[in-house]
Amino acid sequence: MALTDYHHVFDDSIRWRLTREGVEIENSGIERTKGAPATVTRVWQNFGAYINDVARTYRVPCVLIVATVCTETAGNPDAVREEPGYTSDSATPHRISAGLMQTLISTAREAMGDSSIDRNYLLKPAGSLTAGTAYISQQARTTQLDPPLVAAAYNAGRIAYQNGSANRWKLRQYRIGTGEHCDRFVRFFNDAVFVLASHSLRPTVPYENLLGAAPPQPRTYVERKQPTDVEIRFATNARPESVTAFSMGILKEIVAAAGLKSALISSTSRTPADQARIMYNNLEKYGVQHQKDLYGRSGDSVIDEYVKSRAAGKTSDQIKADMETKINEVGPTNVSRHTGDPNVLNVFDVAPSSITNKVAFEKAVKADSRVTKFLMPPQDPGYHLEIPQPKS
Repeated sequence: MALTDYHHVFDDSIRWRLTREGVEIENSGIERTKGAPATVTRVWQNFGAYINDVARTYRVPCVLIVATVCTETAGNPDAVREEPGYTSDSATPHRISAGLMQTLISTAREAMGDSSIDRNYLLKPAGSLTAGTAYISQQARTTQLDPPLVAAAYNAGRIAYQNGSANRWKLRQYRIGTGEHCDRFVRFFNDAVFVLASHSLRPTVPYENLLGAAPPQPRTYVERKQPTDVEIRFATNARPESVTAFSMGILKEIVAAAGLKSALISSTSRTPADQARIMYNNLEKYGVQHQKDLYGRSGDSVIDEYVKSRAAGKTSDQIKADMETKINEVGPTNVSRHTGDPNVLNVFDVAPSSITNKVAFEKAVKADSRVTKFLMPPQDPGYHLEIPQPKS
């Protein structure tokens, strides 16, 4: 049976189905939170770039991740919950949840196959989102990514029957005897379907995947008239050949839409040596903690190599060499998307100093659905754009 047909798991529960607007409950309809979808909007605005990354990695629709974050913490990355029986993180990792998605430390370790994961990792938005999404993906064989089942399995650890009179889903969840968790999740899920359908930051794994239908494709570069009066310049270390004609056309359209005449591309695709050099320079300029806030686990290991080599009194060239070795060891694309194939995902940075009307430029980038990831200061030193390339 398709998710778009009315269905349930247990015979005495309510039935539901997926529609274009979200989860429709039989005889109840599309339930949403009261008022404007403020929580979902804030979560997507604050963490959408991270969510897009992990959604693409684990092939989990972004709306499921957003709904989980909203249900678990309402978007608080510093949330920590100690369960009854907790004594310490090391002694009882199965009794402590931390971060945006409130994954147990023990669950995060199991889902990612990494026994070194700790509270500090989960308190980083990227860490929590990676662990939580990995867990959702791990449970997908059981849940089929059906939203109420995702909610129950994530909350209770499995799909199980619970006969509480106040539990209309009959799915085990906490508080035991109620359906509060699934109720809350489904309302946030439906809010997320609504918000992400029209938001300027497009989801990398869209809701339509659950409906068995492909999302509408953006128009291709050749269908648009490229501005002729816009100049795109390149910084000394940027590689002009790494910016495709498709991406160059998009950038020119964005610059023109912002009412500007020029922009400077400060960084493009990078070799591991380039990545080490740039990370070294930024670490020297901004400090370790600032840079750790930008990178995930693999990038953090390169930063740790910088700290270790610097403490050993090595020269700048030796430190960069050590960082390059670590980048190659963990995999360049795991550190930065700048090191990937630009003909698949074109990644480049625009220098903020070259943009005379930053508000207009930022608005124009966010309005272009062909840019699937956009970072800007202070989250990133430059304007960071990622543009998937057409297969043709």
